[in-house]
Amino acid sequence: MKKFLILALALFTIVGTADAQRKKGSKKNKGAQTTAQAPQGPKKESFTKPSDGLFGVSRKGKDWYFIVPDSVLNQPILAVTRYIATPVGAGVYGGEEVNEQTVYWEQGVDSTLILRSWVIGAMSKEGDRISQAVQNAHENPVIASCKIEGRVGQGSRVKVTQMFEEETPAFSMPQRSKRQYNLGNPARGASFIKDIKTFPINTEVKVTRTYTYQQREGAPSAQGPRTTNLMAGMSTGMVSVQLNTSFVLLPKVPMARRMADPRVGYFTDGYDWFTDDQQQVKTEQFITRWRLEARPEDVEKQKRGELVEPIKPIVYYIDPATPKQWVPYLIAGVNDWQKAFEQAGWKNAIHAEEWPNDSTMSLEDARYSVIRYLASDIPNAYGPNVHDPRTGEILESHIGWYHNVMQLVHDWYLVQAGAIDSRAQKMKFSDELMGDLIRFVSSHEVGHTLGLRHNMGASSATPVEKLRDKAWVEANGHTASIMDYARFNYVAQPEDNISKAGIYPRINDYDKWAIEFGYRPQYDAKTEKEDHEIWNKIIIDRLAKNPRLWFGGEGRNHDPRAQTEDLGDNNMTASTYGVKNLKRIIKNLPEWTTEEANMYTNLKQVYESLLGQYQRYLRHVATNIGGLEQTLKSVEQPGDVYTFTKKARQKEALAWLDENVFQEPAWLVAEPYMSKLTLRPQEYLFQQADYVIRQTPLLRLQTLTDMQLFSDRDAANYKPEDYLNDLYNMVFKELDSSAKVTTYRRHLQRAYINALLAEVNNTRNANVDSRSLAIAHLNRIQGKAKIAGRDAVTKAHWSDLAKVIENGLNPKK
Repeated sequence: MKKFLILALALFTIVGTADAQRKKGSKKNKGAQTTAQAPQGPKKESFTKPSDGLFGVSRKGKDWYFIVPDSVLNQPILAVTRYIATPVGAGVYGGEEVNEQTVYWEQGVDSTLILRSWVIGAMSKEGDRISQAVQNAHENPVIASCKIEGRVGQGSRVKVTQMFEEETPAFSMPQRSKRQYNLGNPARGASFIKDIKTFPINTEVKVTRTYTYQQREGAPSAQGPRTTNLMAGMSTGMVSVQLNTSFVLLPKVPMARRMADPRVGYFTDGYDWFTDDQQQVKTEQFITRWRLEARPEDVEKQKRGELVEPIKPIVYYIDPATPKQWVPYLIAGVNDWQKAFEQAGWKNAIHAEEWPNDSTMSLEDARYSVIRYLASDIPNAYGPNVHDPRTGEILESHIGWYHNVMQLVHDWYLVQAGAIDSRAQKMKFSDELMGDLIRFVSSHEVGHTLGLRHNMGASSATPVEKLRDKAWVEANGHTASIMDYARFNYVAQPEDNISKAGIYPRINDYDKWAIEFGYRPQYDAKTEKEDHEIWNKIIIDRLAKNPRLWFGGEGRNHDPRAQTEDLGDNNMTASTYGVKNLKRIIKNLPEWTTEEANMYTNLKQVYESLLGQYQRYLRHVATNIGGLEQTLKSVEQPGDVYTFTKKARQKEALAWLDENVFQEPAWLVAEPYMSKLTLRPQEYLFQQADYVIRQTPLLRLQTLTDMQLFSDRDAANYKPEDYLNDLYNMVFKELDSSAKVTTYRRHLQRAYINALLAEVNNTRNANVDSRSLAIAHLNRIQGKAKIAGRDAVTKAHWSDLAKVIENGLNPKK
């Protein structure tokens, strides 16, 4: 107890003395000691100075904020999300579009701003009473709700970190893409906003988003599409992508619409239109096009027919990742459209230039149109556009240019023009030749971004023999439109001595006409209705004067005049010339494809491209059988809209198929080098037979149905029973002669029987007459096959076919 009291006293003395010393020292160094010893709480974070733009942008710690001006509330904004960077093996690339939404901010409840997606399905006349009914039937979805953190000037500050770092569907990969790549939920803490920049009419948000990954094998087709296993996911269990979302304020004054006309091929947008004075709902379709406007002082000049420059021209930038040698050709492909715009009354309306060295510009920025160069083995290119859904005004385009498109144009050119152009007779083209081919593809894709659809009927306006007329074809081109799939002049023969001017496609009569329709102002029209009526009269007049202006559509309506990859006004004549050139080319392939140490992969690649070209000829010809020709017309135009391919043309097509594919095309596998490509050259021949039997209209019951309808209307047309009899005499002629059947012919006949049985037993083919005719045709073959054949192999073949037909027509229950 005594020791404890002494220790306590000593401790008191020490503490007291130290306290006194601290007090004494505090008088001497009061300020310094107070600063050093003051309690240090967490530093209070403040907002950074807002950047000015469409949305003001500021930060506070790790969080990002938009300052949404009051003036922007309820104004439509286009939100375009693109990839910046993608994982290896995904097959999608930086610059490609991921998502597109029209959105708008509105004042919410409880001090919030709501972001909605504007789903435009219907519009109404302002002031009409039906407008309320339209609004009640079109509730737009809320895609985000943000609490207002405060007011800054004439705007509301809202936190947007969560909206972009988490999975807001409108600014993310679509669910189908995530399923394709086996992506799970966003990984917590591994997704973040990289940067946000804002400009006068747009705000750009860059995000890195990381997903968990679940590797699995490709799903069977019954359970959905097959999936893609990504290297990054397989090795780490995680997959990251970089995305850029551009918010672009749509014009306050919408562009005047030009109503669509199906006689001129434009991409369109549209919606249902409601007014109080209607007696039926009207669906309005308008074309997509850029806004070209003359300066006020130039309007009268343009009315007089003078060319004027638009206030804002169309500008395309070339991706700085583009190999230097191809840049001039891509630029030329854009600039080639200037002459088309001149026909519409504009000069210098469109041009391309290299991407400038400007840190304020971004390739993902939706204000800039760019030809994006993609490091891909996909042999393709495509030209989309982003437009105002209210009017069709094109705002920008990002053309996707895959590096390996060069393989595609190389093989096309070699097998289509190799017989007439010595420059094509090698595996590596000169930069000049490859550049020319890049230029034509560039022009084609730019045409799409100007609003133009494919015109697969354009080439049919050229008589086949004109394709061999050097002076004519070099002056006029081999097709009337670069928007056709009419690649190169495969009809021209070596003795014609045609130069590249008559081999390459070019911007031509139809293209100039289509641009004129889309882009020439009609100053006399006071309303959209008047504008449409004026153009209807112009279209009627132009088409009557120049058949090269015909728009044949996308090649999907079984019109033999409007097919992909064809040339001329007669598929049989054109294909005969094409086959002559293939027979020349096939003999030279070993020499033309040789490269040191190559293991015949070049030879096989080009040989199979040649087979693909041959199959195109088969399809072009076969499409004439049962052909239905469609020429769209308004009520003021004379003539029928729908007509039938003449009987003589159909029989000509069938005779061509008999000569070139029903009879064995042995020349396709006759070259000595075939043994360097395959153990079984005959398989290549079987592919040709299978293609014409299975992939063309030759044996479809719909073909027989159409023939019946056509012959009912016109007895001079090809009757389906006559057609089947002609087929029998060509494909099964050995049944009546008891001749030996070759291996190729046996394969052809088997494929024929199986294909026709599949048609007969397809429950979707409900037409009784065509099915009955097909069954009678099969019974005829079966009856002859039971007793045909002299040699053992042929006899066994016919016996087997008879059983196949019996089992196919009378399947066992």
